[in-house]
Amino acid sequence: MKALVVLTQPPLLEGGAPGRCAVGLLRGLRLHGVDVTAIAARQHFAVDGEPPGDLPVRVVPVDPEPPGWHARANRVRRPRGELGRGRFGALVREEAAGADVLHLEETETAWCDEGVSVPSLVHVHYLIRRDRPWLPPWRREGRFLLETVLAERAAIRRHGHLVASSPLIADELRRRAPSADVVVAPLTLEPSHYPPAPLDGPPVAGLIGTARWPATARAAERLAARVWPQVRRSVADARLVVAGRGMDRLGLPSAPGVEVVGHVGSSAEFLAGLSLLLFPLERGSGMKVKVLEAIASGVPVVTTPAGAEGIDAGDGVVVAASDDELAAAAARILADPGERRQRGDAAREAFLRRYAPGPATLPLVELYRRMAAWSPPS
Repeated sequence: MKALVVLTQPPLLEGGAPGRCAVGLLRGLRLHGVDVTAIAARQHFAVDGEPPGDLPVRVVPVDPEPPGWHARANRVRRPRGELGRGRFGALVREEAAGADVLHLEETETAWCDEGVSVPSLVHVHYLIRRDRPWLPPWRREGRFLLETVLAERAAIRRHGHLVASSPLIADELRRRAPSADVVVAPLTLEPSHYPPAPLDGPPVAGLIGTARWPATARAAERLAARVWPQVRRSVADARLVVAGRGMDRLGLPSAPGVEVVGHVGSSAEFLAGLSLLLFPLERGSGMKVKVLEAIASGVPVVTTPAGAEGIDAGDGVVVAASDDELAAAAARILADPGERRQRGDAAREAFLRRYAPGPATLPLVELYRRMAAWSPPS
């Protein structure tokens, strides 16, 4: 079984969230005996670095399209279709000729299979309208949102094989494409990169994420302004650390025990220093990689239903909705080292059983086999 996987970012252990998950994806497929190769785009926003040496991946630089009427016309015909054009798209089509299955990771790659004869799938990580409210189209963010919605719609309608990162995403894909073969395959990470956190130090809660994603920025603001003050009233010696690109520029309210550090070099090292991941997300879709990283590290999580989407970690993740409930659950775990360790052990065990590369990619391998045996009607 030969599979060509197309990635929006290079697979890097400390790259962007899709890049971190791509390492686990490729290693999981190889564990199941798939002869996998990958083509990864290095776009202008990609984190520097080279993929691990054991991964069969070719990284191709992709420059943003220059402004002008031609680029605008391309965006109308093929919304978010930059990777399907030019050198990158041509390379995908060339390499796909020797594959049994073409795996398109994220909807941004969905136009790369035009003109390809082998069966293809799109792995949908999230649906942007569940993450962001509508914005006026004369604003840059509004145009980006509209174009992404149109790109998702085209990807879902054009493909008969769809993969969802969570059951909620799968339900929406089945509603939009009733005749498609829809499979749930969770995101995955390389376990060896996330050693179990000790959890035996002073009580430290944390949140990590990029402030460029509005849902994460709103979660950080809610945490600092409404949830954390209640935690501190119950656990006076507890500390909160907020990390990630742009977090230090959000203007989060200063308070005793709160530290905003901005960008950190390693999310794994950051998580290893926590007693708890506290993530009061209000809206969002698909699996949240920060929650997956936390349970991989054996760090208990307190989050909302949106934050826990697609992750079944038993006692390792406490799900609550209101500020009061989130604060009470966090304070209880921070104040009790025994509960902290019990929930951390449950989180790590659930990750290894459900979200390590082997079990997480098994649904994909089963789908590949069906796809390779399938041929379109004449």
